[in-house]
Amino acid sequence: MSFTERSTIAELVTSLAVIALFTWVIVTRQAEGAFAGPEGLQIWARQILWMIPVGIGVGIGVSVLLALAYHVTLREAFDGLVDERDRIIVLFGWKVTAITISTGFVAALAALAWGVTPLLALNLMLASFAAGDLAGNAARLWRYRRGY
Repeated sequence: MSFTERSTIAELVTSLAVIALFTWVIVTRQAEGAFAGPEGLQIWARQILWMIPVGIGVGIGVSVLLALAYHVTLREAFDGLVDERDRIIVLFGWKVTAITISTGFVAALAALAWGVTPLLALNLMLASFAAGDLAGNAARLWRYRRGY
């Protein structure tokens, strides 16, 4: 298994962990009634704005630890060589991510137009971003496993 495949798997596992944390925090805070009232959307937005850097930091930390573990266990330095196949696979992953996010965004807007609460529409948009990240990483892994 190549380094890029391993890093894609690590990104998938990290994304699942961060999404689980986000979901737990949002559901817990919702059950407490933290998002009710006139300032509910503001409180939700502040919560998400704090959670985004946490997710990015965890992702960077896992990437660094993976690179260190790769170097220590295999006694090889990651050369960072990216060929045309890697570029095509990464672009395919980005395309899947963009399509998933766009579809979720439009679905959230449609749900809002049909009368759901703004908080639910924002949660649908947030879920579409999470699904887009997972779908893009899964598509990249699938392409790497296929060989192109």
